[in-house]
Formats: sequence, structure tokens, C-alpha cells
Amino acid sequence: MISVVLFVILFLLLVGLPFKAFKNISKYVLRGIVCIMIVFLLNYILASNNFHIPINAFTCLFVSILGMPGIVALGVIGIYLV
Repeated sequence: MISVVLFVILFLLLVGLPFKAFKNISKYVLRGIVCIMIVFLLNYILASNNFHIPINAFTCLFVSILGMPGIVALGVIGIYLV
């Protein structure tokens, strides 16, 4: 999986993806990775309280766009709707 992502990034750099677009995309990808690691850590810490936020494509997209408020929103949704 990591090699595919690295290949796509290298390909886009070689083809000539504009630097500003690459900067914006990488900002959201980095934010998503950090926030997903925080969600994983929260799931690990709060497992004894039967609290779980699923990590899937929707939550990754939601968290990468909203950042930390997205994690809080997912936590509230997890508490009140489940």
C-alpha cells in the first residue's frame, strides 16, 4: 500500500502536477494521517469503556477535511447515535 502511494506521488511529480495543488493535497493527506493515528489511540485508550470509532474510508475523509473538530464530531456521533 505504501509503495503504491509513493509511486503515485512520484508519478505526479514527474508528470508535472502544479506545486500549489501538490501542497494542498499533501496538507490534507498529512492531516488525515495524524488524525487517524489519534483516532486509533483513542480507540485503544477507551476500549475498556466499550467506546469505538470505526476507521474506514468515510471517517478518514471526514477527519482529513475537518481535522480535530472532525474527531470530536465522530466521538459525539458515536456516543449519541450508537
